[in-house]
Amino acid sequence: MKKKRTAEEWWNDIVEYERTHEIAFASPRALLEARMIAEMDKARRPRRRAQRNGAPRRRKPVTG
Repeated sequence: MKKKRTAEEWWNDIVEYERTHEIAFASPRALLEARMIAEMDKARRPRRRAQRNGAPRRRKPVTG
């Protein structure tokens, strides 16, 4: 049988959980802002094809 925890142990567990699970305690506005920032970062990233194993590199067309 487990021993009963003290109020201080409960408090320490709650504070530790809040520190490790910040997203669970965030306000809806903070979550919305985080989603918007993530979308803006995605849009700014260059869209390039992944270099696949065994596939030759794409070359620029030579005009001349």
